[in-house]
Amino acid sequence: MIRTHEPIYRHIVREAFRIAWAEKRLWLIAVFAGILLSGSVYDVIWKALNALTPQTTLISTVAIFSSKASTSWVHLSTANLFIGGAQVLLIVLFSFVIGFALFSASVIAQSTTIFAIGSHQGKKETLKNALAVGARALWPVFVLNLVAITTLFASRALIALSLSFLLAYGSAATFFAYLLSFIIFTGVGIATVIIEILALNAMILQGATLAQAIERACILLKRDWVIITETAALLFAISFGSFILMVAAGMIVTFIFLMLFLISIAAKTALIAAIVGTMYFLLMAAFILALFGFMVLVHYASWTLLYRRLGEGGAVPKLHRIVRSWIHSYKVKGA
Repeated sequence: MIRTHEPIYRHIVREAFRIAWAEKRLWLIAVFAGILLSGSVYDVIWKALNALTPQTTLISTVAIFSSKASTSWVHLSTANLFIGGAQVLLIVLFSFVIGFALFSASVIAQSTTIFAIGSHQGKKETLKNALAVGARALWPVFVLNLVAITTLFASRALIALSLSFLLAYGSAATFFAYLLSFIIFTGVGIATVIIEILALNAMILQGATLAQAIERACILLKRDWVIITETAALLFAISFGSFILMVAAGMIVTFIFLMLFLISIAAKTALIAAIVGTMYFLLMAAFILALFGFMVLVHYASWTLLYRRLGEGGAVPKLHRIVRSWIHSYKVKGA
């Protein structure tokens, strides 16, 4: 029951926490979903604050590779150049295959998570059916992610460009230009993430095409921007709090295992030291993955519940959803 005069976003986020805790089977799937879309505006703001990092890393990597290639390949014979080029091509192809596999797994996990949470009320959907829906919706959701990633990358690149001018000239004009670009393009990035996850709900739960889903998400954001902004702000605070929790818990666990490790070294028991070190890394990895999966699931559940509350009003959408649940016809158009 929604409490009297309680804001919608509070009820939704509280219910999302309940769903995320109850659906532990979805935590691992949520980890994969969060590779491309965590559902949190915290990621957008953090990456906007570090806008120069990906560009600098890419440029430095290309520069190092070009430098080594220009200094070493000129001394190689034609046969060695051919073999080296083939090896580089194989590495590039292998990296592409791995990247495509991770990208596809994340896309399928996104659709699977949305369907498992929002397809039925009061009935738990099987993972097999949810994964089947996610697999069928691969290509439309794949394109949706590409559009969103391109928009986010362009926004961060423009922020990085204004920041580079600020670092180069350091004038008041460049500072205000950077501040203005940061506000505008961070806002664009946040809107992109919100539109993407709302459009994803429209595609998976209502069978909308890519264009229809984006249109519905934009209309929803324009119409109910206050509630959506309140929800995003609360989720941002929760994401920041979970990060603080992860750091604090990590420090405590690290201190305990460090003491055990030092004691085992002082006792000159290498086997125990190795066991303690292995347990530490396994425990930290399990804790971080579990917390990440849980938080991603909280975000997905929040946006799905919000979409069902705001985006399925009226008789036609409700009848559409009921009929689809009866005949088990969950297929995104274009899939």
